[in-house]
Amino acid sequence: MTDPDNRHKGGRPKSAKGKARTKTVSTRLTVAEWKTVMKRVADAGKKPSHFLRELLLQGKVVTARTQEDRKQIRMLEGGCNNLNQLAKMAHQQGFPKTKGKITALLDEFNKIIARI
Repeated sequence: MTDPDNRHKGGRPKSAKGKARTKTVSTRLTVAEWKTVMKRVADAGKKPSHFLRELLLQGKVVTARTQEDRKQIRMLEGGCNNLNQLAKMAHQQGFPKTKGKITALLDEFNKIIARI
């Protein structure tokens, strides 16, 4: 039988000492100021607390990647796998036979990178 004092009670584990965010900063805004801040938060794609913490600590906010950006990055990753396969083919069959495929793939990489 388990000791009732040592059993797992569930819930979120406690934060390490000194890591928990226990202090708050608050300020009053007009409706127009609040709307401006909330628009910037939405444009950054972050939660208000994350946005404001980053702004206060670093003086600027890096915009979160959009769904489209993440899709483009996944396409680049897939293209990298294709490039590895083409490099292997070039070693086996010779570069002149695979040159067209490799240059076409590199052109596609450049288009994707330009969109990001």
